[in-house]
Amino acid sequence: MGRSATVLVALLSLATASTIAAEGPEVLEPSQREFLDGLMRDTWNFIDYACDPVTGIPQDYQARGGHTNSTPVGLYIASLAVANRLGIITEDEATVRLAKVLTSMERLHQDHGFFPNFFPVNLSSIPTDGVMIISDYNFYPAGLIVARQVWPQYAERINAYLDSIEWDRLYVEETNQIVAGYDLATEEASIVGLWLASDARCAVTMMIGAGVVPPNVWEDMIRGPIEAGTGPIYQPGFSFGVTYIAAITGLFLPERDTEVGQTVANLGWYQYQFSRRRGYPVWGWSNCNIPGRHYTAGGYIPEWTVTPHALALLIDYYPRHVTAALQKMQALGGDSPPPGHPDVEWGLRGCYDVEMDVWGEKFLQLEQGMMFLALANFLHDGIVRDIFTSDSLIARGLELSEPYIQHDPDLLRRWEERDATPLEKGPAPDTGPVEAQVTDILETGELYSHQPESLRITRQDGAAVVTITGDEAWTELAFGIAIPTTDIEHLDQIEFDIEVVQSDNPEPGFLRVFLADKFGQTRFAWLELDPQKRKHALPAREIWGFFLDDDNLASMMVQFHREPWFYPWHKFRSQSATLNFHSIKVRAGG
Repeated sequence: MGRSATVLVALLSLATASTIAAEGPEVLEPSQREFLDGLMRDTWNFIDYACDPVTGIPQDYQARGGHTNSTPVGLYIASLAVANRLGIITEDEATVRLAKVLTSMERLHQDHGFFPNFFPVNLSSIPTDGVMIISDYNFYPAGLIVARQVWPQYAERINAYLDSIEWDRLYVEETNQIVAGYDLATEEASIVGLWLASDARCAVTMMIGAGVVPPNVWEDMIRGPIEAGTGPIYQPGFSFGVTYIAAITGLFLPERDTEVGQTVANLGWYQYQFSRRRGYPVWGWSNCNIPGRHYTAGGYIPEWTVTPHALALLIDYYPRHVTAALQKMQALGGDSPPPGHPDVEWGLRGCYDVEMDVWGEKFLQLEQGMMFLALANFLHDGIVRDIFTSDSLIARGLELSEPYIQHDPDLLRRWEERDATPLEKGPAPDTGPVEAQVTDILETGELYSHQPESLRITRQDGAAVVTITGDEAWTELAFGIAIPTTDIEHLDQIEFDIEVVQSDNPEPGFLRVFLADKFGQTRFAWLELDPQKRKHALPAREIWGFFLDDDNLASMMVQFHREPWFYPWHKFRSQSATLNFHSIKVRAGG
């Protein structure tokens, strides 16, 4: 394809996406559009409030102080620009806020243009080591690119930073892959290879536009498609954040008719159907703050926690179904002010427990930033995408990438057909009690060690004897149980009978348990070992995550992790131990 033809295709693609976005609100009733506009403006109220009064850097949530990372900062800068364009905030007010946050962030910029993922909002200290994860980092330069299009008077200052980013350090020419992380202390790549359906496509587009990587880098990004019931879903699927990780880049880039858009739409439609099967009143799963607990880590989201921003990220795909769910969330009390702020109108709270009918108290900048930008795109002709893609760096990146971006206009019709299906008025009816079933997967499954030189498994008197030798330093050991597919549709709990025969630590700590379906999608839980008792139970509510094979368990992995990167307090403390697993029973129904 010649250069002029490539440019024409790229422009037509962008024009088509913009037209579709412009038509989106027209499928809704005027009252629904008014509702979404009010929600967008109320969401901005929170975004504008929750910034450090001195540094201007957005806080993690409504409480002053604490830490943040580069994604909320980038989303805040983009939101500031969009709010200014829409007249929600005046030019004078917006430029004061932009100048403040730019000045503060310039203190954070370090060698090669990078900085650590997490830093204090008040900049009381400037971290210089740690890992820069590209999926978090790339939304900061994305926000700056939006800002320089809206405020050309700041372009020289923004350009100085953007030009300092040494993108080439994140590219491995031998494998034609971009690294996912960069260790600032060792100045080395920490993780090589990116999922295509991860939240780093803005960075890839920037790198291509800057001429740092060839445009065919798209071909070597990890896809690993899963053929699930709603259509192909690329890895990581329901892992590492669900809707957020796959869809956030669509705030900036037109992707509805691409292979990534297909993943986002299929993930979303699975969620809608899943909520119907479970009888939940609303739907929308993504990384979020769990009501009464903490932020999800490792991508393991409780089935009972939904979040409004997940719906907002899907509104371009299914406007009727998403708007109905957002309205239902409001009716369920999701827009009530949080404790300590009785008179505010901040939009919808960040998370909702569908089983307990409880809303979380935190409004997170990360989530509200995604909510605001998604609603602005939907209501205002793709305003964020139009600003971002009009930048010369991004336009060049898209032009060069076009031969490698798979567009399929039939996908748009598929999303429209799904959204046109009748809205179900309520949860599925309760089918009544289910007969209890108990399966001992230790009896039926095949056991295997992932590191047989350090972890041995033998069978003795009906028990699985797990011996950790401790002969060498280790941080992670595990054994697996491959089982005939087990139906856990009405899972009640998983029961472990574990005898601690020997441990070099009187408090051996935690086991980490991973359940997997036939697609390798996982659920996760942990249990604390007590040498004085053998019986342990994991209630279904405490086993977090999703299967794409819905309710069918295909395997289990039991992990001994001494230095886990997520939920680090749930770790195994012994260096050597012997455990007798007498049974592992799956109890469903009853």
